[in-house]
Amino acid sequence: MKQAALIPVINKGFEINYFSKKNQFYDRLKKYNESPEIFSQLEPLFRLHRHDALEILVFLNGECEFFCEGKTYSLKRGDVVVIPPYAVHKAIVKSPDSYERIIVSVNEHLMDDFISSSPSMKENIVYQKTRGSYLLHLHSKNFQDIISLLQELNDRIKNGEDTFSFSLHYLLFQVLQVIFDPASNRPDLSNKDELDQRFVSILEYIESHLTEPDLSLENVSKHFHLNKYYFSHYFKKNMNLPFYRYVSLKRLSFAVTMIKQNQLSIEKIALNCGFPDYSSFYRLFKKEYNLSPKRFQKEYKNLYYDRSSTALI
Repeated sequence: MKQAALIPVINKGFEINYFSKKNQFYDRLKKYNESPEIFSQLEPLFRLHRHDALEILVFLNGECEFFCEGKTYSLKRGDVVVIPPYAVHKAIVKSPDSYERIIVSVNEHLMDDFISSSPSMKENIVYQKTRGSYLLHLHSKNFQDIISLLQELNDRIKNGEDTFSFSLHYLLFQVLQVIFDPASNRPDLSNKDELDQRFVSILEYIESHLTEPDLSLENVSKHFHLNKYYFSHYFKKNMNLPFYRYVSLKRLSFAVTMIKQNQLSIEKIALNCGFPDYSSFYRLFKKEYNLSPKRFQKEYKNLYYDRSSTALI
């Protein structure tokens, strides 16, 4: 696996971002393509990363394999990927020139409001989770409906409408209703794999104990009554990542979220995220993100203000 990254999500109710040759974001990537370091900071979606918000990827065109929490999907037009907060994922794109998608990021507070106001949406989201897949195949009419709704949403934002307005939230609510409605989705006939409930339990256990310093391969394998060597192979086979790398990515991304909040010292954040000491945190952080935690803090502030003015294009 290549080095990981994290795309900061602006602390608003939601964001909508298009990626295609028709928008300025693509031009910015081409501009910085000659500088790998800057390019990777501006466009880390092609590298392993995660967010602190729900992310909906609406696939429009191109060749793309999408990796999310140990599963890899070959995307086709009409596909929608639902990425939960903090899920490790990346897009494997053969050619950015033909790659087109829309990404909608919805923060947890707005999503909670939507769910509380719609029992049917809550039931549909629970049903979608039980399928054990992050990929939805929409019927062509339903897919076109959400494209039209997202276009209207984006046009209103470009015309100056406040992203906190009721009308924009209602449009987004309609998009999510269509996406999560089981009647909108075609069955996935290509996926014959049974959901491994034991592996799901292991991931849930890791998530709930992520910030504990004694979270180790030995302790987790012992908890599930598995030989540690078997467990190491089993985990890597299912996740496509070694256990320690997966845990490190989760902890580092959690740390990045806390650095963005700017409420604690970086040294305190390292300990709160489960790292034994600051030096080990610093070493892993720099290896993954190609810069120090404090440098990241500074770069994020600059990137935040840059994206505030160019994200909705």
